[in-house]
Amino acid sequence: MSQNYKNTLNLPRTEFPMKANLAAREPEMLRAWEETRLYQQIQKSREGRELFVLHDGPPFANGDVHMGTALNKILKDFVVKSQTMLGKRAPYVPGWDCHGLPIEYKVVKESRGLSPLEIRKRSEAFARKFVNIQREQFKRLGVFGDWE
Repeated sequence: MSQNYKNTLNLPRTEFPMKANLAAREPEMLRAWEETRLYQQIQKSREGRELFVLHDGPPFANGDVHMGTALNKILKDFVVKSQTMLGKRAPYVPGWDCHGLPIEYKVVKESRGLSPLEIRKRSEAFARKFVNIQREQFKRLGVFGDWE
């Protein structure tokens, strides 16, 4: 008679899946966080507590998030979340640097001979486009914040 030794061990039990399957699970997690308004619930539960504010130097809204920007934002998110776990009210309101040469340079590079007014209009549209793209990319990185 063979014995199943697995039944003789005190193995931990978990509901975590053995495969991460992140490509399928990530959208579900993000949707659950948004539907339950997790960030807003956390902020509400910390009302009246000691305030911690991280002044974030905003990224330029001139392209997709790159590794440096991602690392910067994730490290700051660690700080904000750790302060929250210590019981502080640590709101995070993201922002973007949407003025100046990085954006105008890209617009002018793509279409020469524009009037200053047209450069401003196209720069605004360009910046808005990449603010929206980066917002979604930061959410996918798990960064909590007041994204609305």
